Amino acid sequence: MRYIILCVLCLCPVLVHAQSIKGTVLNQDSQPLAGASVYWLGTTVGVTANAQGQFELTTEDITDRRLIASYVGYGTDTLAVEHQNEVEFRLEATDAIKNVTVTGTRPGVILAQDAPIKTEQITQTELRKAACCDLAGCFETQTTVQPHATNVITNSKELRILGLSGVYNQILVDGLPMIQGLSYTYGISSIPGTLVDNIYVAKGANSVLQGYESISGQINVDTRDAGNTDDLLLNVYLNSFFEKQVNANVSLDLGSGWNNLTAIHTTQPADKHDKDDDNILDLPQTTRYMLYNELAYGDESQQGWNSTISLRYLSEERVGGQMTYNAESDQGSTEVYGQTVEIQQPEIWVKSGYRWDANNRISANVSAFTQAQHSYFGTVKY
Repeated sequence: MRYIILCVLCLCPVLVHAQSIKGTVLNQDSQPLAGASVYWLGTTVGVTANAQGQFELTTEDITDRRLIASYVGYGTDTLAVEHQNEVEFRLEATDAIKNVTVTGTRPGVILAQDAPIKTEQITQTELRKAACCDLAGCFETQTTVQPHATNVITNSKELRILGLSGVYNQILVDGLPMIQGLSYTYGISSIPGTLVDNIYVAKGANSVLQGYESISGQINVDTRDAGNTDDLLLNVYLNSFFEKQVNANVSLDLGSGWNNLTAIHTTQPADKHDKDDDNILDLPQTTRYMLYNELAYGDESQQGWNSTISLRYLSEERVGGQMTYNAESDQGSTEVYGQTVEIQQPEIWVKSGYRWDANNRISANVSAFTQAQHSYFGTVKY
């Protein structure tokens, strides 16, 4: 009797094991196909292979013991299972699916989840919500950054973070401090919205890597990539004061890893308007010409050399004040009040580097600009 019980106990694992079948799904190169579907023909009984391509499937109440394995991009295979406890599928690749296109819509604002400092990314989705003719206008549809006028006569603006004056935050262009010092007063109006790709806003104290100015926050303007933008972009803007703006971007693939982006921007003066009858122009007359060129080589995320050379030249004139003020004859006059600002500003910034692998690279970032500004504020000349 003791031997009979021992034999029954030894047979129990075999009986239990016989209620399922194990197997592996591989390709022709003996590589596992993780996520492959395995199921019994004519039933809904099936499983998904694990990362090693292995699976285990019940055989209970299965009358048609034909097992099917399928995987996207591979042909389906069927095996007849009789008394086997383990099977192996080898699926052959097929070209039935040549291309798969996945489309989606990016959110307007993306919050960085892995950054030590809270950073918001303003994408093209958000920028398209309103006609933004310059960098200050890019923030009209959200409250992360507030554009404020500092001089209504010449329409100069600053960007405020956390309600603090703009002098306490730092504005970067492609990660470099191109808007600072004297250029800060009118600099945010000199970058056309058609040249902006993304804007990164970090609130609170930040790294002093690019300078000490980021006390209340940091704004990094990411310009369009010469190798990943529209071949041709034309934009025309006209407001109720009849101020005209024209923008044109042209991108060229020069071959051998080189790409070039050229952008032209001009603003032509508005008509003279005085709707509140205070004898002061409601909107200053602004004349602006900007030429921008970016020459790029390689990709900084790929192994090898990469370099970007950006050149920008700005010529601008702002005239505001009384309706009868003439910038050519009335500068410094004690009889007619007006303000005149003339700016000439060339800029250059270079970013070059070499990447060895995914974790190691060396880079050099250099930027420079000079600004010649001549101004009259009433009788005072600067």
